[in-house]
Amino acid sequence: MKLIKIIPGPLLVFLGAFCLSFGGIIVKSFESANLWQILFWRQTFFAIIVALYLLLSYKKNVFKSFYNSGLSGFIAGFVLSIGFAAYVFSMYNTTVANTNFIITTETIFLAVFGYFFLKEKINLITFISIIFGMSG
Repeated sequence: MKLIKIIPGPLLVFLGAFCLSFGGIIVKSFESANLWQILFWRQTFFAIIVALYLLLSYKKNVFKSFYNSGLSGFIAGFVLSIGFAAYVFSMYNTTVANTNFIITTETIFLAVFGYFFLKEKINLITFISIIFGMSG
């Protein structure tokens, strides 16, 4: 876990957005592969990379960390895998622009839903960002 603490948060956000921006190109470039083949190979390589990261981070305590995550960790992993599959399904069946629009607006919806359902306060910078985001 030391690796995540060394890399600054804004750099991680940039790297995540940078990697995500190539998703449409990659999915649309597989003309001969069907949806299930793309999903299989994407999930396989993701599982390998996550396993390597966990082995490097936790070393001998990998299985203990799985156990310690409990039911909430299992549910989070399950929902994450559904999200990955839905992302590829969306890219495969609609335009890249529609998918990327939905993905980029989800942070706005998180802030708004957090306000209504979790009673979290929205600070001024977040509110201004929501206004700018909704105005285009």
